[in-house]
Amino acid sequence: MKLGVIIVTFNRLELLKECIKACLNQSEPFETILIVNNNSSDGTKEYLDNLKNEKIVIKHLLNNIGGAGGFYEGTKYFQESNLDFVLLIDDDAILNKDYNKYIKKQMEKDKNSILAYSGTVITDNEIQYNHRRHLKNIKKFKEMNSLPKEYKQDFFDYELSSFCGLYVSISLMNKIGLPNKEFFIWFDDTEYSLRILNYSKIRNINKSFLNHKTSIIENQSYSWKSYYGLRNQIYILKNYFPKNQLFRFIIPIYGHIVHGNILAFIKNVRYYKDIAGLYKNALRDGLKENLGKHSVYGPGYKIIEKSNK
Repeated sequence: MKLGVIIVTFNRLELLKECIKACLNQSEPFETILIVNNNSSDGTKEYLDNLKNEKIVIKHLLNNIGGAGGFYEGTKYFQESNLDFVLLIDDDAILNKDYNKYIKKQMEKDKNSILAYSGTVITDNEIQYNHRRHLKNIKKFKEMNSLPKEYKQDFFDYELSSFCGLYVSISLMNKIGLPNKEFFIWFDDTEYSLRILNYSKIRNINKSFLNHKTSIIENQSYSWKSYYGLRNQIYILKNYFPKNQLFRFIIPIYGHIVHGNILAFIKNVRYYKDIAGLYKNALRDGLKENLGKHSVYGPGYKIIEKSNK
């Protein structure tokens, strides 16, 4: 059973160093470690160019095409490889040294009856249940996070995974295609999970875990990334689920747009106008399937604070 890993990175050099070290120190080693550099400007290119390890392959991109684009380029590289499974992670996913050990053991036991695997995601010593989710009703896109009791077992099967520690078999990848690079960021993993479901459930091996070094509070607030989250969810609902589910999802969005514009007018606060504009643009682009990187919403964009006009 030959394993590879794709690490997508952008301007997080210190985390990347830690991520690479964890991949190199696996008790069950990777055959190939592919690092996709999303046109970083913090010294990442220079650091990677000076790495001397025969297992490491570097792919420098000329532009930042987002996490979705990075995983597209990474999986494309491995399509014709002789590997069996490829792991997808960002640079902030730090694998425990036995991450591969327990997953590979289960892979060999399952004998290709399962084509996608994952491990347990931990942040600040707490399991992050939202990375492994159940699709309770595929016709209604009703989902729920994995449950604490499931992690008391050796493994559990589920339907929707993040790309934070997801293994996909090369044979499956060649059947379902590559991640949708036009999503840029967010929900590209959900869309890919829906394609995986046509052939296999995803099996989480609970003893395999990784430390996801991210800020939980930051991910709960509005940012430029929120545009992509809304837009890409609308695209998914439009293309994978009945029309009535799309309708139910977008009705509250119209409410946010109206509410934001009213508050912006009454209070003369730029924050509410920015939020209303984000919802409006995401709704329009999701329905029209205008994907890719938006000209406004990018790493440099910031929503004005409530106190500013």
